[in-house]
Amino acid sequence: MNNILEKLKKKGLDVTGMSGKGKDLWLAIGIASLELNAIAIHDADIVSYSDVLPTKLLYSVVEPRLDFWFSKGYYARVNLENRKIYGRIYRLFINPLLAALQKKLSHSSTFIRYLQSFRYTLSGEMALYSDLALNLRIPSDWGLEIGILAELYRNASNKRICEVDLGFFEHKHKKIVTESLLNTAEDSLITLLRTLTETEGIDVSEAFLLSLQVTYRRFAQDRIRQYHAEAVCNFLDYDRHEEETSVDALSEVIIHAGKRYMNKPTSAQLPDWLRTISAMADAREKLRGAAIER
Repeated sequence: MNNILEKLKKKGLDVTGMSGKGKDLWLAIGIASLELNAIAIHDADIVSYSDVLPTKLLYSVVEPRLDFWFSKGYYARVNLENRKIYGRIYRLFINPLLAALQKKLSHSSTFIRYLQSFRYTLSGEMALYSDLALNLRIPSDWGLEIGILAELYRNASNKRICEVDLGFFEHKHKKIVTESLLNTAEDSLITLLRTLTETEGIDVSEAFLLSLQVTYRRFAQDRIRQYHAEAVCNFLDYDRHEEETSVDALSEVIIHAGKRYMNKPTSAQLPDWLRTISAMADAREKLRGAAIER
C-alpha cells in the first residue's frame, strides 16, 4: 500500500506523511466503495459487540422506504455493573466546549447548533452511502468523528441525516490523562477551529484561545455539578475530584491545540476520493489488490 501511495505522491497528491485512524479509514473507504453501496463504520474496542450493531446502523441508509444518506449511532456510556459513567472526552470536553464556542460567537453559529443536535457527537459508529463517502475530506488524525460531521454539514442536507439508538455500550476504558484521549480532544478542537474558519470566518488568535479556555472551564464545571447530581439520584459511583482534575488537563489542550492550528491550519486533511481517483484512476483497485495479497 505504501508503494502505491508513493506513486500517488509522484502525481502531486501526497498523503505519505499522514497517519492515524482517519487515514486507515480513508484507505478502507476507498477499497470498500469499489463494491459496496453503503458502508458501516464502528469502533474496534467494543466489549459488548454483536451483529445487531452494523444492522442497526445500515438499516436506515439502505431501507428503500426511508430517505437517509447517513446514520450516526448514539448510546449510553454507563456501566450498570460497576455503576460508572464513561464518555469523558465528550462529557467533559466536547459538550462544554461547544457551549463555550456558541457563547463566544453570540449564539449565532449554525454549525455549532448542528453539532449540538447530535446526542453523542464523538461516537465512532456510523453508516453512509459509498457515493457520499467518496466526497468527504476527513482528517487523518483523532479528529475523525468531528471531521466527518463537518464534511456532512458541507455536503449533505440535514434532512438526509439520522441518528440510531444503539442501547448500552461497553468499551475498553482508559484514564483521561492517557495520550490518546488527550489527542482526541486536541485534534477534535483543531477540526472545529478549521471548520468554523471555513464556514463562518472566525479569527483564531491567542486572545481568542485564552478567552475560550476561561469560558470552557466555566461550562465544564457546570456540567460536573450536573453529572454529580445525576449520579447521586441514580446511585452511580462518581468521582467529582477526578472529573475536576480531568477538566484541568483538558483546558490546557485548548491553548496547545489552538497554537498548532494557527501554525498549520490544514495539515491533517486527507483529499476526498473523487480527487484521488482523478489523480490516479486505478488507485482503489491497486490498493485492494495490495490488501488481498497481504
